[in-house]
Amino acid sequence: MHSQNILTRLLPLFSLGLALPLEARDATDFNITSLSATFPYPGVYGVDSVNSFVEIALSYPDPASSDASLTTTCRVDWPAGTPPAATAWAACADPDVVFRIASLTSTNNFSVGVFQQRSVDGEGLSATHVLTSNPGNPSDPNAYMFCLQKGKFNPLTCSLTGPYGSTPRIVEMTSVAVAERPA
Repeated sequence: MHSQNILTRLLPLFSLGLALPLEARDATDFNITSLSATFPYPGVYGVDSVNSFVEIALSYPDPASSDASLTTTCRVDWPAGTPPAATAWAACADPDVVFRIASLTSTNNFSVGVFQQRSVDGEGLSATHVLTSNPGNPSDPNAYMFCLQKGKFNPLTCSLTGPYGSTPRIVEMTSVAVAERPA
């Protein structure tokens, strides 16, 4: 009788013990704190040929400190008449950080990648994240952007303000240590 009573009291503690990690984990994050983007908007009232771009403000870990962070801006461009597509790595304002559009399904659904070189032999931190504009589904975990065509004959503009354009968002990207910058 007593053993059953003790067991029922200890059983909830076992699941807690199993849920704890076996080792301490360092989660280093890149945070996109703002995004500005312009894309062509085809159609009768859109603009097919526009200089397109995606520009982000990024905070990331300072390799010289265990608890400090640095900030930089990064930008990729497409000339007018060129449909936006995945890009090669582009240098950010901080030369140790590069940025790219890793994949682009549509102008309001793409994946961004960042890489911070931390040693002379090319080792560094890498992170990617999908960014989507999805006003029809505000519970979409990737719906960080709000995209809008602002009147006739204007391009599509996007910002990091959530599915309805009313709440500024920060995109937290967990990084992984890699031996070299991803291809």
